[in-house]
Amino acid sequence: MKKRVLCVYDGGRRLLKDDMMLNSEYEVRVALPGNDRSYVTDLDVQTMKRANGVLSATEEERGPWIPDNILDFDNLDEFIA
Repeated sequence: MKKRVLCVYDGGRRLLKDDMMLNSEYEVRVALPGNDRSYVTDLDVQTMKRANGVLSATEEERGPWIPDNILDFDNLDEFIA
């Protein structure tokens, strides 16, 4: 099994986090030109397309920023209570 984690950031704002698991016997490898040992998988290509789609979204499509990292809060005790 292979695991891919895609995290897309816009500065300090995390736009997307996605975990994907793939059995390596089902992956499709495409050879890169110039080197017989280099390849890219179909999952890698789809992952990059998803990241590009998220990064090319407008501010309206992205929506308001809601912080999801509690370490960014100044008063952690007030957040937990």
